[in-house]
Amino acid sequence: MSTLERYDAIVIGAGVAGLTAAAALAHRSVSTLLVERHNVPGGCASFYQRDGYRFDVGATLVGGFGPRGVHRLLNAELGIDVTAEPIEPSMVVHLPDVSVTRYGDKRWRGERLRVFGPTAEPFWTRQERIADLAYDFSMGFPALPVDVASIGALARAFRPRHLPLLATLGRTVASIMPTSASARLRSFVDAQLLITAQTNAAGADLAYGATALDLAREGTFHLPDGVSTISVALARAIRRAGSTIVYNQSVVAIETRRGRVCGVRLNDGSRIATSRVISALPIANTIELCPEIDHAFRSRLAALPERWGAFMLYIGLPPATVPQDLPTHHQLVGAYDEPPGEGNTSFLSFSGSTELRRARNGGRAVTISTHTDVARWERAERDGTLEALRARYTRRLKAALDRVVPGASHRAVVLEAATPMTFARYTGRMRGLVGGLPQTPANATLGAIGHRTPVAGLYLCGDSTFPGQSTVGATLSGVNAARAATDRFS
Repeated sequence: MSTLERYDAIVIGAGVAGLTAAAALAHRSVSTLLVERHNVPGGCASFYQRDGYRFDVGATLVGGFGPRGVHRLLNAELGIDVTAEPIEPSMVVHLPDVSVTRYGDKRWRGERLRVFGPTAEPFWTRQERIADLAYDFSMGFPALPVDVASIGALARAFRPRHLPLLATLGRTVASIMPTSASARLRSFVDAQLLITAQTNAAGADLAYGATALDLAREGTFHLPDGVSTISVALARAIRRAGSTIVYNQSVVAIETRRGRVCGVRLNDGSRIATSRVISALPIANTIELCPEIDHAFRSRLAALPERWGAFMLYIGLPPATVPQDLPTHHQLVGAYDEPPGEGNTSFLSFSGSTELRRARNGGRAVTISTHTDVARWERAERDGTLEALRARYTRRLKAALDRVVPGASHRAVVLEAATPMTFARYTGRMRGLVGGLPQTPANATLGAIGHRTPVAGLYLCGDSTFPGQSTVGATLSGVNAARAATDRFS
C-alpha cells in the first residue's frame, strides 16, 4: 500500500461489529477499507480447521434471525442471504440435580413450573414483559447513551409504549426475583446471565438481563457453517459493494491533526488518509492506537469490575459418538455452592450430524467453554504452572462433555485447548479478555459506553460499547458507529 491512498472511512478489526460497520458504509457508497490482523474474518466469531473438523473459535449460540431480529433486519437492508434454521429447544441446562430444557415456545411455561414451581411464575412473567418491550425498542436501532448527535435516532426508536422501560433504570434482575428463590432458580438465572451479560442476577441491569434471559423465546438458530457464517457473508457483502478488506495487516496508530482524525499507519509502515475511523477493537486496544482518547476512558476502565477471559476445548468426535436427536447446545452447572465459571459452569455446542463441512465422515465438532479469571492464567505463566493449570481445566471440561454424552471424551480424535493467552495472540484483544463489559446498571443502556470519542472522526463499536456482547449486540453497535460516522445510514 502506498501513502497516497485515501478512503472515505477506515474500519479497524473484522469481528462482527467491524464487518457490520464496513458493510453498512459500503452499502451507502462510502469507500471503505477494513483492516484485519488475522487471515480470516470474524474475530471471536471466527473459525479454524483441524484434521477435517471446523470449529467456531468463540461464540456458538446465535440469535437475531427471528421476525424482529437484528441480523434478519440488517441482512434484508444489505441484500445478504443467510440460511438460518430455528433450533428447538434452544438448549438444555444441566443443574446439579435436574436438567432444564430451555424451550422457546409455549412448552417453556410447563417446563419452568416443573423445575422452579409456581412461586417463580411472577418473576418469569415480569421478565418476559420487560424483554418484549426491550426487543421492540431495539428494532429501531437506538443509539445509547444519549447525546446531542444521537437524540434523533433515539426519538425514532422510542415510542410511548416503551415508557415502562424507564422504571428498569438503575435496577438489577435480582430486584424482581422472589426473596425466597430456590438454589435451582438462582443458579439457573445466574448461569444464563453469565453467558449473555457477563455477570449474575445481582449485577445484571434489569432491562438488559431480562432481554438476555429471553433469547430462547426470541429464537436460537442453526447456521450452515456455524457462527462464522455471519462473518463470511458480511465480508462478501463488503467486497460486492466495491470496498476493500485487507488481512494479515494491523493498524499501529490512528493519526490525528488538531483533534481530528487524518489517517492511520499500518504495521508495514504505510500511511492511509481518511477523515473517519471506526475502531471495532476493545477500548483498551483503541487507546493504544490513539492516546488522545485516554483521558476520556481511563477512569471509566479503571472503575470496571474484573472482566472475563475464556478457556475452551475444541474436540473432534468420530461418527456414531453423539446421539442423532441430542440438542445442539448444553449449559452445565457443577455445584450450587461453587462460584460460576472456572469449570463449575460451562457451555457446550455440537455441530449438526449432517454438517459434513464441519466434521469429516459424519462426525461432530464440539466446542466447550468456561469463563475464567485472566489474572489466574497470568500468574500461572509467571510461576511456571501454566501447563498444570491447562491440564486441570481440560479435565473439568472433558468431564462436562462426558456428563452430556458418557464416555465421549475418550473417543476424541482432535482435542485442542485455548487459554486467554490464545485469544490475545490470535485476536489481539488485550490480555485475552472476551465478552465485553459486565452489563451492570453502570455499564448498560444509559450508562453504556457510546460510539463517539473526543477525537473528531473517531468512532467506536464492538462488545465494549452499547449494547454489549453477542453477535446481535456487535451488529447493532456496528450499525450505530456507521450511522454516527456518516449520518446517512438508518
